[in-house]
Amino acid sequence: MKVLIAPVETAGFVANLVQGLRQLGVDAESYVSERHSFSYDVEEEKKSLIVRLWRHLGTLFKRTPPFPFPVRVALLAAQSVVAWFVLFRSVRLFDAYIFVAGKTFTNTRFELRLLHFLGKKIIFVSLGSESRPPYMSGGYSAGMTPAEAAPRIVRASRKVAKTVQLQERYAHYVVNAPGTGQFHRKNFVNWFSMGVPVPEAQEPSLEDDASKSGPVRILHSPSKPLLKGSNEIRAVIASLKHKGYAIDFIELKGVPNAEVREELARCDFVIDQLYSDTPMAFFATEAAHYGKPAVVGGYFSAFVNQYVDRGDIPPSAYVLPEQLEETVARLIDDRRYRIELGSDARRFVRGRWHSRIVAQRYLRLLNDEVPDSWLCSPENLSYLGGVGVSEKELKAMVRYIFDHYGWEAFQLKGKPALEASLTDLLSQQPADENA
Repeated sequence: MKVLIAPVETAGFVANLVQGLRQLGVDAESYVSERHSFSYDVEEEKKSLIVRLWRHLGTLFKRTPPFPFPVRVALLAAQSVVAWFVLFRSVRLFDAYIFVAGKTFTNTRFELRLLHFLGKKIIFVSLGSESRPPYMSGGYSAGMTPAEAAPRIVRASRKVAKTVQLQERYAHYVVNAPGTGQFHRKNFVNWFSMGVPVPEAQEPSLEDDASKSGPVRILHSPSKPLLKGSNEIRAVIASLKHKGYAIDFIELKGVPNAEVREELARCDFVIDQLYSDTPMAFFATEAAHYGKPAVVGGYFSAFVNQYVDRGDIPPSAYVLPEQLEETVARLIDDRRYRIELGSDARRFVRGRWHSRIVAQRYLRLLNDEVPDSWLCSPENLSYLGGVGVSEKELKAMVRYIFDHYGWEAFQLKGKPALEASLTDLLSQQPADENA
């Protein structure tokens, strides 16, 4: 079996899964649509001319600073045409496809029909944002009122729901997290049962690098500060300093990954984000390489034990957003706890999430050896917390959408537990507050 992983690279997921499969003797390769800034793919020049052209056009389209709008349109159109040639080339070479981040080469129904007709094994892997209901994501409403954001969110919700259901129709398996699986109609593979493929690492130990005296060094490196709750995190640090805590707070934005890694080696622990539906996203995973624990806020922290087996939960200080300050204070006060949590996190990612071990699980999907314990039923989901958005903001958005677009706009028909959660959210928000 020859396996292709495509078309989007995120934090080394594709490259690491390819390497893990190869360690198992599987003939695996990756095609990604643009050059990643961290150069995860070291085999670019070995790929065919058509694949390199497709990737080069995507890289130019995403260039910073961007080209003028007409040039960007031309680049996107050209890449879209070349994508068909990449697809037709791939069907001659590969038996199985693992599509990452909910995308394919052409993002068309025809492509999936073709692969299905040709008997190709198809697996979709969701990384969160592409399948999460848009009204649960601050990325759709940041800096906007419900009235301003709602039309866009309703349209996006309809589109995302259709995309998820299209994937379900043609894929053999869809991998998604219970915190982002609300639009599924069929059982999906629990993302936490699979894990994040991470490479072998030889990083310094926490015991050697942790501060022995002086201020506790805390690192925060948000990719999108507004969505990560950086303002609230800064307020927590300011409050703790006012209470007498000695803190050296480091915030990195838009710096090379090498600089982030240097700070990870020097810090005592990290604060990832305020609103997350996973205990350990990519930044917290990178911190775990160094044995550094992560404080992560998120409403899903109250649900994680309900939907994820204990052994699959990555170790972090995963708490409700309103518990962030007391949790940070505990990690400052209790050095032993800090070190033990960091060591647990490192053992987890080097063991449970080692690229070869994660690849073994994906190989089981490819071979249809899927235990029932890996499957998650959307009928059992009840979580409707937000990512990058506070509970208050989420309630206001839900109320506005309901009042102006109706129940159908939420795309949750036939899911009693989620409908009950939505009803509960609506009951907590006065009907006239955001009219």
